[in-house]
Amino acid sequence: MEQGRTISFVWRAILERYDFLEAIGFVRTRAGLRAQGIKMEADVDIMSSGNGLSFRTANISYDCPAEREWPSPIRANGAVMRRLAPKLEGERVTLTYAEGALILNSTRIPAREL
Repeated sequence: MEQGRTISFVWRAILERYDFLEAIGFVRTRAGLRAQGIKMEADVDIMSSGNGLSFRTANISYDCPAEREWPSPIRANGAVMRRLAPKLEGERVTLTYAEGALILNSTRIPAREL
C-alpha cells in the first residue's frame, strides 16, 4: 500500500466474538464441508442476511446478528478463520474486506469478492 493512501472499506461488519466463534465453528464441521476429491472444501462464503451476516459452505449456513455494510459475498479460507478466531482479542470482532483481503480486527487473510 502506498504511504499516505487511505483505504475505504465498503464491506464492514461488527459482531460479537462469541457469535463469530459459533458461526465459523459450525460451518467448518464435517457435516458442513463438501468433499472435493480427497480434500474437504476450504472456503467459507460470508454474505449479508436479514439482520447480520451469514457464513456458508456448500452444505450448511449459520446466520448471526451484526452491524454491517456488506454489499456482496466474500469468500475466504474457513480453516484459517477457524484457527484464528479463538485468538482474536476483545468481545467484538470487526470484519472488513478491501484489496483482496478479509481483515479480522487487524489480521489480514486472503479473500475475494464473489
